[in-house]
Amino acid sequence: MPERRRARLWIAGILGGSVLAAAVIFGFFSGPHGALTTHGGSAVSLGQASSLAVLNQGLRDSDPRALAVFHERLTSQANETRKALSDDEASQWLESLSALRTGFFKFSPPARATTAMVACGILDKFSVENAPARWIEALQPVYDILSACLADADSNVRYIALEQVSRLWVWMPGRSLIEAEENSLGNWKEGLHRPVVRCLASTDIRTRIGAIFCLGFLPIDSAAAPAVAYIEDNDSVDVRRQTLVSFAQRPYLLTEDMLLRRLHDTDSTIRETATTVLKARGLNQELISLGGLLVSPKPEQRCSVISLIKNRTDIDPVVWLLQLSHDTDETVRLMAVQDLAAQPSQTVAVKRRLAETARFDSSEQVRQTASKFVPSAHETTALLPPLPGSASLNPKAN
Repeated sequence: MPERRRARLWIAGILGGSVLAAAVIFGFFSGPHGALTTHGGSAVSLGQASSLAVLNQGLRDSDPRALAVFHERLTSQANETRKALSDDEASQWLESLSALRTGFFKFSPPARATTAMVACGILDKFSVENAPARWIEALQPVYDILSACLADADSNVRYIALEQVSRLWVWMPGRSLIEAEENSLGNWKEGLHRPVVRCLASTDIRTRIGAIFCLGFLPIDSAAAPAVAYIEDNDSVDVRRQTLVSFAQRPYLLTEDMLLRRLHDTDSTIRETATTVLKARGLNQELISLGGLLVSPKPEQRCSVISLIKNRTDIDPVVWLLQLSHDTDETVRLMAVQDLAAQPSQTVAVKRRLAETARFDSSEQVRQTASKFVPSAHETTALLPPLPGSASLNPKAN
């Protein structure tokens, strides 16, 4: 049952996202292939008038001209009224996918990138309502082609494959599914997720950008989450920018704290974008400025927050002071402890934090300061409810 529920997650929900331009330089004629392929033992010319059988043989022979014809046919149909495939047409396109997979590895890198686009274009034909029951047979060859592209040595091939996969997270066939089909489709998407996540660790910046873009379209937060860590990528401004753009509308993943830290980014466009996103989430400029000081890399700026939040009523100063009491800088912790002790409302959280600081802080000065304000053990536990099984829950009569 857990496996079944997990698989179903991968076929539920639709999430919008930003658009990433992906350009392919079609090097169809850069390889050793000529204008001819063989069919039935005879050399034949390939073109738009060629039969599907001839073109499929061209794909098996890794002839880039056959690939060009397929790409043109699929592209030219983009704005046409889409019709459901008949069983015979489904069989023909499935044969083309098989031929495409067979010839894949002998194609040049630009042609391999195009192969990913053609494979997904064929798969999309099965998304029209009343799709044939054989739609499920398209999953394996498309997976084989895309997984090979995602592991390709050429960065452009990986990049194009990532762009194509981004559209598949919410892909569904044009028919109602039985439970077994739902599980198969969910497992197929989960299988694509693993090589996409591996692309995040690529040393190639463009591949990391493509992986972040791809995961930004994935509607399952837990599955998309690995990409968010790259908001801290120190090697590339472009990687950080893509993370910011792809997850700007997903506050459970890209939190306000993460955005506030980008206010100190070395790149001005990232600082400006982070501010814009924070405002869209309801923060005014004053709160954004205060938050920026709270997470500033400069200790003196973090210290300055303490006096600025002291008498505010639109925020809870205790929450901010508790965070600052964990600061890496001794001076910041010392000031935070002093202001926590001065709070008119001494909650259990404040009392516990003062006691914890007095015992465990790495600075002797901070420990000594906190110890002056440490309440008794009874005070730190008096407000806690009785634990389950405690005698105080069921007192006995004398």
